[in-house]
Amino acid sequence: MKKTFDSYTKAKVLKAFLKDSLSHRQIEKDILDIPYLARGGGFVAMEILHSYNIKKEKKGILKNKSIDELYEIKDKKFNRGLDLLIELDSSYEESEKYFNSFSEIDNNIITDRISQVKTRVFQDKLRRIVLSNYNCKCAFCEIDKEDLLICSHIKPWAISIEDRLKATNAICLCVLHDKLFDKGYFGLDSSYDIVFSKKADFTIKRILEPLKFRKPIRSQPSLEFLNYHLKEICLIE
Repeated sequence: MKKTFDSYTKAKVLKAFLKDSLSHRQIEKDILDIPYLARGGGFVAMEILHSYNIKKEKKGILKNKSIDELYEIKDKKFNRGLDLLIELDSSYEESEKYFNSFSEIDNNIITDRISQVKTRVFQDKLRRIVLSNYNCKCAFCEIDKEDLLICSHIKPWAISIEDRLKATNAICLCVLHDKLFDKGYFGLDSSYDIVFSKKADFTIKRILEPLKFRKPIRSQPSLEFLNYHLKEICLIE
């Protein structure tokens, strides 16, 4: 089955080719998570670029020309790609301003109604902040590989729009501990000690019992959110 990519991923592909001059194969490895081949490959990245009429002669073109100059080419497909790039850049700028201000005021900035690109940019920025808070290591174990770490929401993303971008509503967890936490096998109490739900059997407890929560450098998990998780996700009264 043919793999599809969202607007955010496509925008990153366009940036990598038009601004950073990455090869098709490098784009597949760095952005599309397709194994780098010693020979051949690059066809998936090429297909994405070709859908915007971007061929090899446009590689790195934004190093010497502005986007406004490129709009003068008046190619509808290419212009759609440029629109996507502008949206990506503006979203990056907006996310930097938002998080640098440590704002907790406009937490409705990410909703289900804004663009996919902007939503993903803000999610990625939050992920980088949370992983940094935990020194890029799972809060319960020694796993420190970024592709195995999750910015795990305590109060689920779908439940509360106003809490989505709060670093105090997220914990850096490895894929295993994230899944167990997300599915309500365990939670954390007000002392950040592990509390097991009724779902947790002997095997789960044996995995988790020796572990201690490693507090982050900043933005410790909110006790309010942890209490919500215990009651609503773990079903512990």
